[in-house]
Amino acid sequence: MRPAPAARRRPDPSAFHVRTVQSGAESQDADTAPDRAAFVPVREDGPVERLTTAARTAPSRRWVAVVSALGAASLVWCLVDVWGRTWHQYQLDLAVYVLGAHHLVDGRLYTMSLPTPPHLPFTYPPIAALAFIPLTALSRQTGQLVWAAVNVACLYAILVLSFRAVAPGIDRERCTLVALCAMGPTMLLEPVWLTFFFGQVNLVLCLAILADLTLVLRVGDRTLPRGVLLGISAAVKLIPLVFVPYLFVTRQFRAAWTSLAAFAGATLLALLFNPSVTWSYFTKYATDAQRVGGVFFISNQSLRGAVDRLDHRVVSVPLVTTAEGLVLVAGIALAAWAYRESSSILGILVCATTGMLVSPISWEHHLVWAVPILLWLALAPDRPAGGPAWAGVGAAVLVWAPLLRVPSGGDNELHEHGWQLLIGQSFFALMAAFLVGVAVQLTLRRRRAGRPSSGPRRPAATAGAAT
Repeated sequence: MRPAPAARRRPDPSAFHVRTVQSGAESQDADTAPDRAAFVPVREDGPVERLTTAARTAPSRRWVAVVSALGAASLVWCLVDVWGRTWHQYQLDLAVYVLGAHHLVDGRLYTMSLPTPPHLPFTYPPIAALAFIPLTALSRQTGQLVWAAVNVACLYAILVLSFRAVAPGIDRERCTLVALCAMGPTMLLEPVWLTFFFGQVNLVLCLAILADLTLVLRVGDRTLPRGVLLGISAAVKLIPLVFVPYLFVTRQFRAAWTSLAAFAGATLLALLFNPSVTWSYFTKYATDAQRVGGVFFISNQSLRGAVDRLDHRVVSVPLVTTAEGLVLVAGIALAAWAYRESSSILGILVCATTGMLVSPISWEHHLVWAVPILLWLALAPDRPAGGPAWAGVGAAVLVWAPLLRVPSGGDNELHEHGWQLLIGQSFFALMAAFLVGVAVQLTLRRRRAGRPSSGPRRPAATAGAAT
């Protein structure tokens, strides 16, 4: 069973370029794009649609000086916090990844476990072990520092991408400075600081998917096909595969097929290193949720974990799987609706939330998608009425983490009653409320418009590419 942290104290996208997207065709305009680029929906069908940046005056020197000072203080806050979770802590999940890297080729990848309690085994696809081979050459503390630096960079990039996606009119200078100011406060969110505490990969995968689906990425003179980073992310952790049907339903066929090809390619690469362990994972270990930890453990805020706790027993797997399938279909349909009727970024966020709900295991630290969701609620042109207030409520719950006040371990989770039963599902409730809220918002908007849904609309906000 996965243990909770011992101490619960809150303990460059410069390579991106602009592409003009036309109906059924792709034309690159990286060299001639203005500094403040038009924000273009990255779609493979439909007419040309742009959300141009309104003319803005450059920020004053005083504003830049003040916000730069706040950003520097925020960065120091973040780095001090990360140092405390890195140098003086044993990052359990990072140790599991490095353990897998040591045993990828000797055939013991899924039979070995950590030598120290709680003796966790490697539970991820083989390609995840391959990705951590470079850290096997470093000492534990040095490896933790290197991985923490990667996560800090990813957190900043997620904030930059999120601000650009939900606030299309923001210019580059404001975006980079405001994102820097958000670094420290973001560390208060339970999913974010737990990612650093355990040494997890969630921020890396979130960034890869966001960048893949909202930007046009170029490596040198070549454009990286959309879907490549998504496919590789899914090969590291299977849940990002939820975006594949979303891409098909929203008629982004090229990106969907590319992601499947990238997933297959990454898996075949692991197969070359050790065919037997790769075969064992996909035929045996991938569907063994108990191997990851107790499904009803309080930190698992997925639909399956919540159902077990609410029913005070381990519910029949076929029954829960059926419920997960229904939620998956409904969530993808809602994401496609949001893509057509509101914005592409909202479609992505709904799809990500659906994936976290239907995954057999969604630990607290998996919920790093809360960062762009909170920013969408607070800032996006297509946010709901009272969006900033809803963002404040969500942030408060994610900082306070009420579920930590519930007795856990053993079978305590199956004996929750009253207030324990309520707050023990707090993160699950946030995800469910977000999906229900989006459905209500889209329904009300359609009724006010007095017309049925009819194909893609101009999105209220979409991520642009940084020049």
